Amino acid sequence: MGLIANYTLRFGLYKLKKQLRDLKRNKQVHNFESARSVGILCVTSTDEVFDQAMELTNFLTHKNIEVCLLVYCPLKEVPQKFLLRKNVNVFNIKDLNWYGKPMVPITEEFYSKDFDILIDLSLQEVFPIRWISSLSKAKFKVGALNYLGSPNDLIMSIGKKNVAFLVEQIKYYLNLLNNRFAQEKQLIEKE
Repeated sequence: MGLIANYTLRFGLYKLKKQLRDLKRNKQVHNFESARSVGILCVTSTDEVFDQAMELTNFLTHKNIEVCLLVYCPLKEVPQKFLLRKNVNVFNIKDLNWYGKPMVPITEEFYSKDFDILIDLSLQEVFPIRWISSLSKAKFKVGALNYLGSPNDLIMSIGKKNVAFLVEQIKYYLNLLNNRFAQEKQLIEKE
């Protein structure tokens, strides 16, 4: 990392830390039975990662969960395939300020939403995604172990694996995860 890139990251982290002081978040563990809304974050400029994010979106939609996908494309031009999809918002490098903070309304709307679960599909630290996931008001945050100080509540250590493996692990562990809200719902349904 160059001197200028290091300075901009440090400045961005300083600004993020200042904003986090005001964050009020109602933490709650959710699984696919108790969740009603899920936000998905991903970084991609390739079809492979985007297709995995769309597959996860479809999986959740079939479970009657409201899903919003926010994609960061680190290019100057967004590939046409990523655009004009229902509940998919895309921003790119042109939408960032000088230190990497997302400056478009869709990003603030996304992190202001009170999702039951936030799923971060990034495999390495990308500052705009870190900004959004850190400031998210989501009750339960899930993602890969990709940097020190991750804002996630459930962190998956997947080593050098790909996004498809991360999605598989998230599905597995969130299906496995049991919480009292899901248990109460099952008891009521049995009566």
